Amino acid sequence: MGLLDYFRAMGRGLMFWRAPPPLNTQARLTLFCAQQAAFMAQSNLYGYLRTRAGLQHFNLFRDDAFLALLRPARSKLALICLQDVTLYSVACLVKQGLGDDQANKLAQQIFNAGLDVWQDTTLGDDDIENAQMRFADRIKNTAWAMHATPDAFEASTQGLIELAPIVDELKSYDTEIVCNSMRFKWMGVRAELTKRLDTVSLLASLG
Repeated sequence: MGLLDYFRAMGRGLMFWRAPPPLNTQARLTLFCAQQAAFMAQSNLYGYLRTRAGLQHFNLFRDDAFLALLRPARSKLALICLQDVTLYSVACLVKQGLGDDQANKLAQQIFNAGLDVWQDTTLGDDDIENAQMRFADRIKNTAWAMHATPDAFEASTQGLIELAPIVDELKSYDTEIVCNSMRFKWMGVRAELTKRLDTVSLLASLG
């Protein structure tokens, strides 16, 4: 089962809830981060391509050669999205009293758990290793007390432009509107995190 299939199955299960459950444990926060990363990568990348291709997108998404480029791009973007939302979520906990050392450990655990459910054959071992190294570097360079801002999502926003299988000449016309669109969608993710995050219970569960 691929990562996106996994989240579709989880989503069907969550439909029985009248309201999304509070994020009061590490496991629930991990699932939130992984779900949002997959959603943001696919919805923004596919949305960009549909807009750019116009009516031709119906044929484009049935083209095997194009799909061979699209699927790895989606997966790589999802990894960057997972990094961004993980770092932001942990930074929100730091604002509520989580120590920096605990934050480093928690962020790494959430990211690793996200990778554990990643069953995407379009990514090679090198892709995973590079993502792990990049995330470790980002943890080292993150000023937790100042990271819970919209700027926390700039890596994925720029990654959308860089990874989209579109010729560079066209990307130069699209960068501003595409990046602003993704920034707007991240606002919704931040709002949902704020609404559902039970900081007291989560911090208590961490010990």
